[in-house]
Amino acid sequence: MTSSKSVVLDGTFSPRVMELRKKIHDADYIDYAVQRIAQVLSRKIVEDSEQQLMRRRHESK
Repeated sequence: MTSSKSVVLDGTFSPRVMELRKKIHDADYIDYAVQRIAQVLSRKIVEDSEQQLMRRRHESK
């Protein structure tokens, strides 16, 4: 068997993988994770839009 950080040598999963497997069945955890991803992506989109606007203003001068 090949060794991996997620699989212990005896074929069982690491405690971290087991923790994540448990969390994916928790609706509150999934809701929070999706909300957090949406916030991060929204912030990035706004920041990128602002940077593009600033570049356009600078280029038009």
